Amino acid sequence: MAADGNSNAFKPKPTHLPFRPFFLLAAVDAVVGAGGWLPAAFGIQAFGATAISAGDWHRDLLLFGMVPAVLTGFLLTALPRWTGRQAVPPHTTCSLIVLWGCSRLAFLVLLPSLGLACSAIWILALLLIAARAVIASRDRRNLKILLLLAFFCGSNVLVAVSWQAEIALRLALASIIGLVIIIGGRVVPALTVAYVESAGGQVALRRSAAREYTAALLTMCAFCLWVVAPEAQLSGVACALAAFSQAIRAAQWRGWLSLSSSTVLGLHIGYGWVIVGFASLASHILAPAMLGQATAIHAWTIGAIGTMTLAIMASMIRKHSRLAFVPSASATGALAAMTTCCLSRLLIEVLPGYAAPLASFSGTLWIVSFGLFLMAYRGALLGFGVK
Repeated sequence: MAADGNSNAFKPKPTHLPFRPFFLLAAVDAVVGAGGWLPAAFGIQAFGATAISAGDWHRDLLLFGMVPAVLTGFLLTALPRWTGRQAVPPHTTCSLIVLWGCSRLAFLVLLPSLGLACSAIWILALLLIAARAVIASRDRRNLKILLLLAFFCGSNVLVAVSWQAEIALRLALASIIGLVIIIGGRVVPALTVAYVESAGGQVALRRSAAREYTAALLTMCAFCLWVVAPEAQLSGVACALAAFSQAIRAAQWRGWLSLSSSTVLGLHIGYGWVIVGFASLASHILAPAMLGQATAIHAWTIGAIGTMTLAIMASMIRKHSRLAFVPSASATGALAAMTTCCLSRLLIEVLPGYAAPLASFSGTLWIVSFGLFLMAYRGALLGFGVK
C-alpha cells in the first residue's frame, strides 16, 4: 500500500472521519434496495404502474447508490494516507451527503432517471476530489482508480439517459469489479500480514511483479472484450485467462493464514468471488447451455461486491476503533449471511424449479447481512467508539 506517513498531519481528525456517514448510508441503501425488490420475489407487485420494474429499481439503487456510498467513504478516508495530502474538510463531506440525499429523494419519490442523474453528479464530484489529491501529489499509482471512476461515472450518465444501457451497465459493473481488484490487491495482503503479526507470527508474502502485471493485463483485456462483445468466443477465452491469472495472484496472499479472523477471511472470500465471476462468465460464453450469464453477474454483484463491501467497511471501522482483529459475532454473522445469500442465488441456475423461494431467501439474507453489519458497528458509525 502507499505510504501512510509518519505525521499525524495527514490523518483525518477523529471528529471527522468521512467513512462514518457514507458507510451508514451505504448500509441503508443496501437494505432499501433489496427490501424494495423482495416483494417481487414473492410474486407481489409493489411498484404499481411505475415505469421501472422491481428488478431494475433494485439494480440501479444498489449499483448507483450503495456502491458509490461505499467508494466515497473509503476513498475520502484512504486517499489522504495514499497521497500524503490533507484530509477533506467537513464541508466537502457534507456537500457529498447532500448530493446523496438529492439522488435518493429523486430516485425514490420522483423519477428514477433524475435520481440516476443526481448520482452521476455525486460520482463526478467524488472523481474531481480524488483527481485533485492524486494529481497534486503526482501519485501515478492511483491514476487507474481515477480512470475507473471516470468510466463508472460515464456509465451512470448513459443509464440515466437510457442510451446504450446494456453496454453502460456492463461498463459500470466492470469498473466496480476493477476497483475491487485494485483496492483488494492493496488491502487483502496488507491485512493478512497485519493479522498474522498481531497473533505473534511472522509471514512474508512473495508477490511476483510479473504475475501482478500479467493478471492486470489479462483482466483489463477480459473486461474490454466483455463490455463490447459479451457473447464473443474471444471474450470467453479472455475471461478464462483472467480467472486463472487472478487465482494465481490471490494464492500469493496465503488466505488460509487468516482462517480464525472473520474480517480478514471475508476479504479473501470476497476476492475469490471475483475469480468465480470470471470463470462463470467464461463457462457461459464458451458453453451457453451449461451456465447462464446471471450466475457470473451475481457472483460479482452479491459475492464480490457484497462480501468485499462488508469486509472493507468493517476493516476500516475497526482500524479507527483500534479494535482491528477483535472478534465480533454480529460481523461474522453478516459475512456468513452474505456468503449464503450468494450461494442461494447461484443455486437458481441448478434448481430452476425453486427459483422463487431461492430468490426470496437470497434477498432476505442480503438484508439480514447488512442489518447485522449495522448492529455490529452502529456505535462507530454514529460517532461512538471511534478513538
